[in-house]
Amino acid sequence: MRLHLAALSLLLALVFQAGCVGGAQQKNRDERQKTREAAARYETGGWQDRLGAVRDLAGFRGREAEELLLRALDDSHTLVRIEALRSLDGTASGKSRRRVRSLAEYEPNGNVRWQAIRVLGGFRDARDAVVFAKGLSSEDWLIREESVKGLLAIDDFAIMYVSIPYILQALDDPNLNVRLAAIENLSVRDERIYKALASMLGDESAGGHALLKALLKSLAGYRLDGLTLKRVTSLLVHQNAEIRVLALRLLKRDRELKKNDE
Repeated sequence: MRLHLAALSLLLALVFQAGCVGGAQQKNRDERQKTREAAARYETGGWQDRLGAVRDLAGFRGREAEELLLRALDDSHTLVRIEALRSLDGTASGKSRRRVRSLAEYEPNGNVRWQAIRVLGGFRDARDAVVFAKGLSSEDWLIREESVKGLLAIDDFAIMYVSIPYILQALDDPNLNVRLAAIENLSVRDERIYKALASMLGDESAGGHALLKALLKSLAGYRLDGLTLKRVTSLLVHQNAEIRVLALRLLKRDRELKKNDE
């Protein structure tokens, strides 16, 4: 009886494996067919047809699909180029990454460069830190915003440490959205960053409720100095309920940290 059960289990495993292999082969055939159809539309159609063709290739990993998307990065229409970048998002190909990196660093079209930086940030590659740092000097606040997000997404201690001057630059950015992006994506603690956050907390003209909420969240984990402690305490009677709650949580966290030091 046990022998029969073992044989049946082995047979089922082989059937399942064969089914998986067959399914993968069919998927590859379907993908190749769709790639050929998209390539034909790209070659013969107008910009809207080309846009649809590159959109249909999103997530494809075949060499032919990748080559078509890389060609589309040089398309004469901006929207087609942007869609090609979106379709390349997440690809592990070194060739594609290098092309995206080049656009993120040197592309003169601001919309295309912004999308390239956005895609590049998804790779979370320490080698791209220089590109993001360079983007923080752009005159376009959208590029600066996406650049600081990409920089802070890199999970590398050495990169985090050397990036602090650029983080401080983003925290002092004239655009509120850039400052918010830096605060909400902070992944490193440093006394210089704390001082910048505390200073912003004391500047009533720095921004609205969104910035104040982000600051209260980002200060959690720091031991508050006397002046910052007073400022946070004053927020316990703020007109906004969420701000009151965040202030109370921050004060409790501060007490816990200081108690542990005793």
